[in-house]
Amino acid sequence: MAISLDTATRLNIELVRVMKLFHSMRQHAPKVHPGVEPASYPILFNLIAGPQRVSLLAEHVYSDVSTVSRQVTTLVSHGLLDKVSDPQDGRACMVSLSPEGAELVDHLKAVRGQWFRQVLQDWQPEDAAAFCDHLEHFGRSFAMSKGTPFEAPTVVPFDTSSSTPSQTPTTTPAKVAQ
Repeated sequence: MAISLDTATRLNIELVRVMKLFHSMRQHAPKVHPGVEPASYPILFNLIAGPQRVSLLAEHVYSDVSTVSRQVTTLVSHGLLDKVSDPQDGRACMVSLSPEGAELVDHLKAVRGQWFRQVLQDWQPEDAAAFCDHLEHFGRSFAMSKGTPFEAPTVVPFDTSSSTPSQTPTTTPAKVAQ
């Protein structure tokens, strides 16, 4: 059963608000490591599972290969990642967490965990656990929809001619209804 349009709209508005709030907070967050921008954290977290090629890593962090390659080069230069040979193709290279990179990930997880405990201090443990379950479910649904084109229902297009600031509406209500 599909959710209602009102619920979907409410969810959309709230998610945008929370994403903006996260973005704002990230801009002012202290650097945990002098050579790592917060935008590189997803790369570190994705390498917990093991070494990956940069192209696959880019898919996992929903970014383009050139951006991830640049971030990987910086992380390698700071000793947080190691380049290793691809066991499937010795000519290709993969990246993995270095011991220092693994320590940084553990530190980030602990710091973030403490921060979330503080943010959610007025939540009941079972509410937080249920929210985790719902958020994981949402994440899976959202990821699955990534490859599915959005089919907007047929609607009457928004008329921008009457909403431009330089024009004043000259139609009467009777003409608008026609």
